[in-house]
Amino acid sequence: MPAVELPRHATEPEAVITEAVCALEPTLTAETVHAVLVDTLQRAPHWRVLAAMLVDDPAWLTSGRPEAPAFLERLTRALCRHGAEHVQVPRCGRCGGGGRLTGVGTDGAARICERCQSRLRRQANPCAVCGRHDITFRDREGRPRCRSHPPEEGADPLGELCGLIQRACPELSLDAITEVVRGIEPVRNRQRQLLWALLDHPDLLTGGGAKGPRKTIALIKDLREHGAKGLVIPPCPLCGRTVALTKVRDGVRCCEGCRAVLRAQTCSRCGRSRPVMARTPDGQPLCGSCRVHDPLGHRLCSRCGQRRRIHARIEDKAVCDRCYQLPTAICAGCGERRPCNYADTDTPICEACRHRNRPRETCVGCGRNHYVSYRTPDGRPLCTVCGAKRRPCAACGKTVRIFARTPEDEGVCQTCWRKHPASRRPCRDCGTVAHLHYRGMCAACAVRYRLHDILSVADQMRPEAEPVFQALLRRDPVALLWWLDRRPARVTVLRALATGRGPVTHETMDRLGPANVVKNLRMILVSGGVLLARDEHLAALERWLPGELSRIQDPRGRRLLHGFITWYLLRRLRGVSRRRFLTEGQVHGARSQVRQAVRLLNWLTAQGTTVSACTQDQVDAWLDEGPAQRASVYTFLTWTSRNGHTRWALVHRLLDDDAVPVADKMAGLLILLFAQPPSRITYLTTEHVTLGQDIVALRLGPVPAQMPPPLDAYLRHLYEQANRADAPPQARWLFPGRFPGQRLSCSQLKRRLHDLGVRPRVSRSTALVELTGELPAVVVSRLLGVCQTTADTWRRIAAGEHASYAAQLVRR
Repeated sequence: MPAVELPRHATEPEAVITEAVCALEPTLTAETVHAVLVDTLQRAPHWRVLAAMLVDDPAWLTSGRPEAPAFLERLTRALCRHGAEHVQVPRCGRCGGGGRLTGVGTDGAARICERCQSRLRRQANPCAVCGRHDITFRDREGRPRCRSHPPEEGADPLGELCGLIQRACPELSLDAITEVVRGIEPVRNRQRQLLWALLDHPDLLTGGGAKGPRKTIALIKDLREHGAKGLVIPPCPLCGRTVALTKVRDGVRCCEGCRAVLRAQTCSRCGRSRPVMARTPDGQPLCGSCRVHDPLGHRLCSRCGQRRRIHARIEDKAVCDRCYQLPTAICAGCGERRPCNYADTDTPICEACRHRNRPRETCVGCGRNHYVSYRTPDGRPLCTVCGAKRRPCAACGKTVRIFARTPEDEGVCQTCWRKHPASRRPCRDCGTVAHLHYRGMCAACAVRYRLHDILSVADQMRPEAEPVFQALLRRDPVALLWWLDRRPARVTVLRALATGRGPVTHETMDRLGPANVVKNLRMILVSGGVLLARDEHLAALERWLPGELSRIQDPRGRRLLHGFITWYLLRRLRGVSRRRFLTEGQVHGARSQVRQAVRLLNWLTAQGTTVSACTQDQVDAWLDEGPAQRASVYTFLTWTSRNGHTRWALVHRLLDDDAVPVADKMAGLLILLFAQPPSRITYLTTEHVTLGQDIVALRLGPVPAQMPPPLDAYLRHLYEQANRADAPPQARWLFPGRFPGQRLSCSQLKRRLHDLGVRPRVSRSTALVELTGELPAVVVSRLLGVCQTTADTWRRIAAGEHASYAAQLVRR
């Protein structure tokens, strides 16, 4: 059917709907109504159906009839939110309420609300045991069950399900499988469905996943990511391809193509039996190929201004298939960054690889085994040479595909069209005759207009975005327009810089995404002088580390690894980076050390122990269980031993070893637990001790600190020793020296503590980090006698700030 014979509501449905709404709502502008329409109804068939309905009866917008389709309800609700007063939302056909209509009544015409739909569902599904109409579950045979009669007497299926999964992948622990199952399917009823599917199909995880519920394939993928072996992601059971199984056909999950076969009908244009992709105004089916050429679906392109098939909408503007450009991605076939189909998926593929992967059949035209590019009306294959319609070019005379037509209506090929004077027109801004790129402008004017539009807010560009604008303008205009059009995310990042606050810095860029787009823009800004060059490998490592730390289950292990990363790993890498930028190998080595440390800490947590309490046999067992890369944990273990992070082992030793003198026990515990320096410990006297009937307190700061058992017994013993009858009355030291009336010297106390394995400086710093991380700084200051400023500094160190200061402290 030619375009001139189509009614206006079929060719311009947006205009018909906008005019009908504006006639009812004079307070709404046409621009507002059109924006609401495009945002609410994104399918062109809905526009045409709604436009035809309003042409026949404009009262559909004001009657509130329950027979209104769902897209009309969405549009009326959106218009009411934007201030419409006369438009009425469709009412429920059963109760007359104004709630959202989610179902269809018993008559099959009137739509009903969710509450009425729930009532009908309950009435139609009585419990298979007691007959009550409050269905909550379904048993293994699919029969409804009420809350009082759950299937299998309400037993939790998680344990049995995880046990079955562990039989298929014994290399995973039961706790890891439980975590995966809960992450994929947290609902108990659906866990029970997975269990039933595994019982019915034992091969569900080893190739038969298409027979299971919807979450089966996601469960297999997650288990494989956690290290499961022997699990197989199922291919499509109908065509054998390893693609996403998003549809169901004949009781098994299949791909979109195999499901589309059920929609096959005889096309009203070409006569082939193909899946129905569209329909003519009189309801006749159209296949996908005929739909492309049907003028019913053509719209005005926002770039070339021609009425063509719209391929996509970019920034809410229609772009035809000729003006649309594929987004750039790394091709899964050749591994190169090229314009790719399916760029947002895990398997993008460029045009060259897509053509190589086309099926090969015997062409009915030339008889050769070739790629199938076309097919005859009866479905027989044709190669590119035999199937393409070629005509003589009016300019060069070659028989080629016709790309465009001149003002004299002569068909020319693409090469001749680029050379033809008609392909060049004057720029609307500068008047230069050139190939126009954007809204009637040449490349130089178009890129300036486009960048100003992107980097401006209310037509005003903030001063901090001006350097970005100038740096981008210095690039080739044609290449920059191509760069902006290839990925919408690039425009999104630039708009985020335009609407942000403060100068454009590396830290500002780090908060934006996606990473590849930001990386590309960062290189442009560095080369343009907007940003200073920095070590990107080191910056990427610093952004990656918090995610790895969050994987550690034990908070104490997380703090320990945080100290290793901050005070050792990053300090060393930053020192190297000041001389020269890091290489990929250096960063890869650092990542490996952190990964293996995380795995070791989680393994120790599962074994019920910690780094401070683990033995060499446990470390050797962990190393033997895994690959050779686990040996990189040596650096982390060496650091923990060298820096005294096994202090809890020392605490337990001082508490349990009866051979250690009480004075040495108490002095070591005051350092390990209360962060007291040896110089202050040796000056403690009986005046610092407060004895009660049940409590013992030690005054280390303005407020006495109550001593827990067994420290209270140790302190009582030292107090009694200092107050014995033969002690000199001048000064009753808790830690007396060798000579009467003299306190123990600080150097002697350090030597005695070193013999016990206690390093006073490192142990005191570790204790301060843990205490200030768990208690307010003012409490630490008053209990331990630490200056308030010092307590605040250690609190920031415990929180992860001032990493350079902490690194310097450890180096000292």
